[in-house]
Amino acid sequence: MQRTLKYGTAILLLLWNGSILAQDFELFKIQSAYYLQQAIEESSVDGKIGFWEWSGQLAIPQLLKSKKTILIHSLGYSNLSVETEGTFMNTVEEATKHYHTISYNLSLVKIVNPKWRLLFNLSPTLASDFTESLNEEDLLFQASAIAMKTQSSQFKYGFGLVYTTRFGRQLILPSGMIQYTTEKMALDFLLPNGLSVLFNTHQAVNFGLEATLDGGLFNNNSDIQNVNAIIDEAGYSRLNIGPAITIRLKDALKIHLTGGMAVGRRLDFIDTTEATLDRTPENGPFFRVGFSFSPKGKI
Repeated sequence: MQRTLKYGTAILLLLWNGSILAQDFELFKIQSAYYLQQAIEESSVDGKIGFWEWSGQLAIPQLLKSKKTILIHSLGYSNLSVETEGTFMNTVEEATKHYHTISYNLSLVKIVNPKWRLLFNLSPTLASDFTESLNEEDLLFQASAIAMKTQSSQFKYGFGLVYTTRFGRQLILPSGMIQYTTEKMALDFLLPNGLSVLFNTHQAVNFGLEATLDGGLFNNNSDIQNVNAIIDEAGYSRLNIGPAITIRLKDALKIHLTGGMAVGRRLDFIDTTEATLDRTPENGPFFRVGFSFSPKGKI
């Protein structure tokens, strides 16, 4: 398998981790999303593809003795199920393929002065179908670095670089952030993660709109049904857009509900000759539910 960039480059850049920039720091979260089957865009393939995602993450902050540096250790797991149904060689077939990611994220928040903070993150990740024993092809790195300025109690912004597989391939991209909060509204823009605008009309309820981009690159070890090639990698991404609501159930426990349309979707299989087989489904509806534990206060 040919990685597009050396691991050393990734280590120098450090991963974007939205949780250390969010309004509320999440010590624990779990979420699941379902995407209805949609027709494959490629006209030569008569079939439909749907997805089911679920993930969980546990984060532990650590304040160093200098009190100007915070380390955040987090462990995460996610599962992507690709559900295919179609007619191939005049035979109706159904198949489900599972891809997994197991990640350790080390985030560092350095307080430079009352106005500026530096945020770094490194995330070694196992991303594979895990149908064979672990090998170096299952391992990849994501990384980012960002400088954040607190302009006022309501407005923060930042800029930096990110090395990510969020687009279904390994890319180095510019990153940026804008946060604007009032008593009734919170705007979070995290590039390339997405945008959310939430309004607070009740102490326990926030509602608004979200647009979130996510995806991954996975090592593929086993055969994929109805694909006449030896597949080396699978790349997946989507942009979810729709209304969102967050409800504080009790103390620091929250439930997050989001629905809408998944657009800009991508599902590619890359074979051993580096040729790409496009299996991208058409845009379609999705629904996501999640739970998180966010202690009062900010990091």
